[in-house]
Amino acid sequence: MNNIYLKKLPQYGFATIKSSLQRFVQHVYQMQHTSIFYCISGEALFTIDGNKYRFTQGQIIICPMGSNILLLDITSDFSARLIGLSKHVWLAARSSMSPETMQSIERCTYQGCNNEIEKEFVENIMRQIDILDEEATNNFENINYCRQCIILAVNTLLLYIQRISKNSTLIHKEDKAINQNDRIFYEFRELLEKRFRENRSVQFYSDTLKISTRHLNSICQRAGGQNAKEIIDHHTIIELQVALKYTHKTYQELVNEFNFPDQSYLNRYFKRHTGYSLTEFRAHGVMVD
Repeated sequence: MNNIYLKKLPQYGFATIKSSLQRFVQHVYQMQHTSIFYCISGEALFTIDGNKYRFTQGQIIICPMGSNILLLDITSDFSARLIGLSKHVWLAARSSMSPETMQSIERCTYQGCNNEIEKEFVENIMRQIDILDEEATNNFENINYCRQCIILAVNTLLLYIQRISKNSTLIHKEDKAINQNDRIFYEFRELLEKRFRENRSVQFYSDTLKISTRHLNSICQRAGGQNAKEIIDHHTIIELQVALKYTHKTYQELVNEFNFPDQSYLNRYFKRHTGYSLTEFRAHGVMVD
C-alpha cells in the first residue's frame, strides 16, 4: 500500500498542494495525515475505506489519518486542493468540537459553496492556508505564528462544515465489504479515539473487537506500521502534548482526565515517550507526531 502525497509533513505541521491527482488513479493509498480535500473543478469517483463517493466542484471531504483511498476515475478537468495536517495541528483545530460531531462529519462529502458568498468564504480560507504554508516555508522564525494561524483557519473551516452538514449532500455510499483486516484496524482506531483516556490496555481493545491480542497486533503492524500498544501510547502522547501546549490544565487535571494513578506516574510515562518531563515540555518542548 502506498502513502498518498505527503509522507512527512514539515516541522510546522501542515502543507497544502493543488493537484489533478492523475498519477493516483487506480491505486490504493493510505493517508499518513488527516487531510482536507476541496474540489476546485471537475469530478472524481473514489472509495474511502470501501465506501464509494462522487466528488464534484465545491465539495469538501475530511479524510482521517489511516484512511485507505482508492481513486477510481477522474474527469480531464478535475483539480483539487489537499491540505495535510499533523496530528497535533488537527487535534488543536478540532478541540472546540465534540467527538460526536467530528465522527458525524469525517468521511462525509459536503456540498458547500452553494452561492457566491459561501464560495468566496471557503476560497478565502484556502488562500489564507496557502499564504501560511509559504510563509512558514520561507520564514522559519514565524513557524509558531503560522501554526497558530493554521489552527484557527482549519477550525473556521470545520465550523463552516458543521453548519452546512445538516443540509449537505452526502455522496452516495455503497457499503461494500473491504478487506476484513482493514475494517478491524479502522474499528480499532475509532474505538481508541473514544476510549483511550479510560483504557490503554491492548487486551481491552482486542476483547472489545472480539479478536486475540496477537491478531490485533498483527493487523496494526501491517496497516499502521506499529503494534497496538505503540499506537495506543502514541495517540495518548499526542493528546497530552496538545493539552500541555494549548490548554492551561493543571497536571492533576490531566491525571484525572487521562485516568493515570497520580502525577508521578503520568510524568514518568510522558518522559519515557518524549524525553521531557511535563514541566519541561510545557516550557520549551517541541510537538512531534
